[in-house]
Amino acid sequence: MSGELDFIMKWFGNYYRECPPPPPERFGRREFAFMFFGKDYIQRHLSFSKVGEMQDFFPSRIPSHAYHSSAYYATPGAPTMEEKSWLGADLIFDLDADHIRGVKGLSYPDMLARVKKEFIRLVDDFLMGDLGFGESELRLVFSGGRGYHAHVSAEEVLQLKSHERREIVDYITGTDLDIDWAFEERATYEKRFGDKQIVQKGRIVPSVSSGGWRLRMREGLDRLLDDLRALDVDEMRVKYPSTIEVSDKRLESLGKTVRSKKGKTDVGDLILEKGNLEDLSQRDQILLLAMVEQDVKSRMAGQVDEPVTSDIKRLIRMPGSLHGKTSLRVTELTRSRLEEFDPLRDAVPRVFSDDPVTIFMNEKQDVRLRGERFVLEDENEVPAYVAMFFLCRRQARLKG
Repeated sequence: MSGELDFIMKWFGNYYRECPPPPPERFGRREFAFMFFGKDYIQRHLSFSKVGEMQDFFPSRIPSHAYHSSAYYATPGAPTMEEKSWLGADLIFDLDADHIRGVKGLSYPDMLARVKKEFIRLVDDFLMGDLGFGESELRLVFSGGRGYHAHVSAEEVLQLKSHERREIVDYITGTDLDIDWAFEERATYEKRFGDKQIVQKGRIVPSVSSGGWRLRMREGLDRLLDDLRALDVDEMRVKYPSTIEVSDKRLESLGKTVRSKKGKTDVGDLILEKGNLEDLSQRDQILLLAMVEQDVKSRMAGQVDEPVTSDIKRLIRMPGSLHGKTSLRVTELTRSRLEEFDPLRDAVPRVFSDDPVTIFMNEKQDVRLRGERFVLEDENEVPAYVAMFFLCRRQARLKG
C-alpha cells in the first residue's frame, strides 16, 4: 500500500500548498486535531496563535483528516480538558448517511443526494424555520464524506450546556411529542335543555395559522387523509407500518369514511375545513391518531446525530481540508449554493490534475466525477482526480 499512500500524500500536499484551509472563526480559541496516513492515532490538544502557522502545518505534515473544536477555550492547547477552561461552543448539527432512514443499499451518489435532501429540510424547516436562526448565523458544510454539518454561532447558543442542547435535538426529532397536545380535546358541541347541558368533546385539528409542530402535524394529517383516499389496504400497510396488526376490515372502513361525502364535500376535506375529527367515529379517530403518532410524526421529524449536538466539546471537520477516505474537499456552502451543490462535481479539488494514471479496480464502479461519467472495471487509465477518489476509498490500487 506504500505506493498508493505516497501517491495520495503527494496530491494532498499539492492541494494544501495551493489551497491552505481558511481559519475558522475565533481560531485562536479552538483546539485542533489531526489524523495521518498510515497512522492509527489522532493528534489533538493543538492550538495555533497565527493563521500562517496553522496553514503551514498542512503541507508540512499532510494530515489525512483535520478537525477543530466546536468549543472555545481560554487555553486550547492545554493537554487536558480541565486545563483548557471552556468558554463556550458553537451549536453543531451533523447529518450523516448513518442517521437517514431508507439509505441502506443506495449507491454512494444516490446516498449523497438523499442526505442533502434531508439536510435542506433540517435547515429550512427547523434551523431557519422553527428556531429562527438567520443565514448569517449558520455555516453549512459538506463533510467530504457522507453528510453535512451545520454550525450555529449565534451569541445566544454559545453558553448552552449539554442538557439544553439536548432539548433542541428532542424538539427537532419530535422526541416525547404528545399527540394529545397536538390534537387537543375540546368541546365541539354544546346545548342546554332546561337546567341540563350536553357537551360533546372531540379532537381539534391544529389550524393553518399555528406554527411549529402543531402545523407540522396538520400537514402530516393532510397527507395521511390523501393516502387513505387513494391507496388500497396493502399499499397503506407498506407506507404506514403501524397498521400491520389492524384488520383489513377496520382499515377499509376508515378509508371508506374518509372518502364518503357529506353534502358535496368528502369527509377528508371536512376534517381540515372544520378543524376537528367529529365526522369520524371514536373508533376511527383512535386509529387515525395512532397512525399520526406512530408513522406520520417520524416522517415530519428532523434527523440529526443526537450526541454531536449535545456535546459541548466536540471535534468537527475543518472546512477547506480534505477527507482522507474520499479525497473530497470539506466544503463550506451558502444556503442558495446548497440547492445545486453536487459533491462529486463541486468538491473534487481542482488541484488534482487530468494527468493519466493507471489503476486496477477491486470491483466494477460506475460514477460521475466533475460531470464526467466513468464506468471502470479491471485495469483503467484515468485522470489523477479519479484515481485519487478510488484510491482513498480503497476501491482501486495503482499499477506497478
